[in-house]
Amino acid sequence: MTARPPIPSPPYTGSCLCGQVRWTLKARPLAVNACHCTDCKKTTGATNVVMLIARSEDFSSTGETQFYRKRADSGRELDIQRCAKCGTRMFHHNLASNALVFIAAGTLDDPSWAIPTSHIWVEKISPGVTMEEDAIQVVGQPTDRKILMDAFAKVYGS
Repeated sequence: MTARPPIPSPPYTGSCLCGQVRWTLKARPLAVNACHCTDCKKTTGATNVVMLIARSEDFSSTGETQFYRKRADSGRELDIQRCAKCGTRMFHHNLASNALVFIAAGTLDDPSWAIPTSHIWVEKISPGVTMEEDAIQVVGQPTDRKILMDAFAKVYGS
């Protein structure tokens, strides 16, 4: 198992590829989750997407974004926000609840600490993807994201 680096103190910042969209998260995330669903693979062009789950009230962004509304495998609808200029996937909100924001960890200015403590849709995991031994594995979409937040708190404390 790889030693997890400590999570730095907030704020956290990030941007798109071209720098037009910038974001700030002023509080520690509630979870760091990897999603292995087909939709996330296709919207990122990668084997999965790693997301910071955070309170929307702690998040802000600047720059022009465009959204794509998607019905996920779970049945939930979400608005995926991308930079209007370079197309980088930045963050998304679930339409059922705007209380949370899901920020693409790859857009962090320093993503070195964003190692998932949970993985969802593990039945669709791509060959070669590894998981930390202390990360939980969830088949499909959990009915409640609290399980993802509890996994994060177990590893990093409240």
